[in-house]
Amino acid sequence: MNSITELLNLEDADIFISDITIDDHKKILTLETRPETHFCPLCGFKMHSRGIKTRTINHPILQDNYELILKLKQRRWRCTNRLCSYTTNETFNFVNKRKRNTNATDLLIINSFRELSVSASSVAAKFHVSDSYVLDTFDRYVKLDRLPLTDIISVDEVCLDLDPNCRYALVIQDFFTGNPIDLLSSRRTNDTEPYFMSIPLAERASVKYLISDMYNPYINWVNRYFPNAVSVVDSFHVIQWIIHKIDMYIRDLIKKFKLRDKEAYLASGGIIDEHTHVPPSREVYLLQKYRWLILANQSSITYHTDLRMDSHLHCMMNTYDYEDSLFMIDPTLRELRDLKELYIQFNTRNAGKPMDARIKLDDLIGKYLRCGNAIFIDFANLLIRNHDYIINSFVMVEKHGPGKIYSSRLSNGPIESLNRKVKDLKRLGRGYRNFEHFRTRFLFATRDNPVINGVTDYNPVTYFNMED
Repeated sequence: MNSITELLNLEDADIFISDITIDDHKKILTLETRPETHFCPLCGFKMHSRGIKTRTINHPILQDNYELILKLKQRRWRCTNRLCSYTTNETFNFVNKRKRNTNATDLLIINSFRELSVSASSVAAKFHVSDSYVLDTFDRYVKLDRLPLTDIISVDEVCLDLDPNCRYALVIQDFFTGNPIDLLSSRRTNDTEPYFMSIPLAERASVKYLISDMYNPYINWVNRYFPNAVSVVDSFHVIQWIIHKIDMYIRDLIKKFKLRDKEAYLASGGIIDEHTHVPPSREVYLLQKYRWLILANQSSITYHTDLRMDSHLHCMMNTYDYEDSLFMIDPTLRELRDLKELYIQFNTRNAGKPMDARIKLDDLIGKYLRCGNAIFIDFANLLIRNHDYIINSFVMVEKHGPGKIYSSRLSNGPIESLNRKVKDLKRLGRGYRNFEHFRTRFLFATRDNPVINGVTDYNPVTYFNMED
């Protein structure tokens, strides 16, 4: 921000307000300079005024809920030396001669992009400028570099699909502050390897924990790029894996019962065409509407004992009745739910106790291998492959929040929230074609105190004070 004050340059002792007029919701200020003797900068002769020209300037700052409009009274001076005849106009440092907006507009345009929900067109409409001017102003002053690596970093991919070379972008986050360190256009090795190898080894060696999902290239980065770090597999992704498998099992059940219902409908003389809707059976209805009772953590379910009329089943039901009805459809559902709950309880009760977690995870893997259920046998093998990385997720570290210090488990939860903002930005912008602009917009809106570049491709102070 070191050059922003120079960029605005709003203070000028020679300017005074000569008139204030209020018209509806507009406050019109007339600014002018006091007449002073001017001398020609070329020959030194005295200059004389050739009159005053009034110029109207929009100033996008409200004062007392009034829209502020500035009227500048500018004198035109001419050298009295006939051999010179140099002419010049009075300048106001806070406005460029070639614009109808004050220099504050640029800063306000940039600050508008701190909100993910705003679009270039909405900013342009707010400040009465063109879309291209808004985008050019933002790209001119906002050029964000990556942040330094910290002890604990999180990585995750997010689907952008801007072009064939930018399908899955890579988000890198500082676990302590939640600030995005950087956003890469791709998670592919051809892009990530030169990026990480360009970071000094001393900085990469300072990383102690690399938190990720179970994507093998991420896990292997500790051996390739971060010599002093250990991999941490986020517990959320482990639980997500097993819930996805159970959900797929339930979906297969729904398909089976829908096929049965369709065959029964045809056997009864029904005709199926593109407009026919086969009424859902009891099984399909329960599996579609109440499978969340199997997938959700039992500890987070509020069981209601009061009976309520179910319009589809035509009977009084409560939460326990729906759960029992699901288990009656397929007894395997109870087994899947109970085996899943074993891992949920293990994951919850051992936070901050990695040594205990190691012992209990081994016991849990043994139970899964002996259960005879194919889904949980595969899950046990997954736990074996990622055993040490999962144990690392039970480590607790201190984080600094607003006015307090608290313990936090190593997790990719913060980066999942950040990924959501990436998707929101893409959706609200209705698509992007330039990844670099998208990256800058995302980092600018999500970092706590992004730094605006004071130095651009041209000197703004010189540019804003150019003579005609």
